[in-house]
Amino acid sequence: MHYGYSRQDFMSSIEQERQIEFSRSIIEGVEIKLCRNNPHAYKSHVHNELSLGYILEGSTDLTLNDRMIHYGAGDGVVIPPLMTHRCAPNDVRHWAYVMLFVDPDYYSDVVTIRKAKKLAGNQTRKLIDFIEQLLIEKIPDTLENILIELLLELEEKGVADTAAASTIDIVNTIHDYILNHGNEDITLDKLQQMSGLNKFSIIRHFKKLYLTTPAAYHLQYKVAEAKSLLSKGADVFDICEELRFYDQAHFIREFKKMYGVTPGTYIEQVKG
Repeated sequence: MHYGYSRQDFMSSIEQERQIEFSRSIIEGVEIKLCRNNPHAYKSHVHNELSLGYILEGSTDLTLNDRMIHYGAGDGVVIPPLMTHRCAPNDVRHWAYVMLFVDPDYYSDVVTIRKAKKLAGNQTRKLIDFIEQLLIEKIPDTLENILIELLLELEEKGVADTAAASTIDIVNTIHDYILNHGNEDITLDKLQQMSGLNKFSIIRHFKKLYLTTPAAYHLQYKVAEAKSLLSKGADVFDICEELRFYDQAHFIREFKKMYGVTPGTYIEQVKG
């Protein structure tokens, strides 16, 4: 599973018998492991990375230093780096999971995750969405925004995150910059350089003020601009060039996600 690996191929591969497969993400320091019905020994072990995963099929008892947690299909799991644990599937013949490994050097200075825990509901959904996005997304900066948002969602509560007035002013400046440079490439690296805030602070405080990440806001702005250009008769190819969508498929996918119809259908409907 590498860059450009489709979600259909991925889901097909995990339906095969007795498989373990590792792959690297287009984000440095991120790997994925998928495992299904494999009878390798589940001995106590540690990982250097933060382990984030979810159970596709079956159930298991995860033994940690101080307790045991039972996981079933649909549950997510967080295991901090270097925490001893042992996984004991109840039936290895009906057992599948996906695990995401994140190098702690990427986040440990700004996000604290030191406790193993079970994920459910919205947190599991975000984890699954991110792993699925890894399979189709071709823009590293978009993935990095999603990864940071996920790590911030999982960080331990009680972390001081109240924004000072000066930070709010900076975030508003970032917002205005996105609006004034909507047809340009705007990366987290660029926003970090211009604002003086680290990437995690940018996303944490931008989301508090605008309910989404800078990358998602920028994309929403571009799709809204594209809709306006379509209504004025602009060509899809020209719109992709002007607003710097990755390709036409990317534009069509994001337009339909936002408005529920493809650009072609939208044009037909507004023309009557």
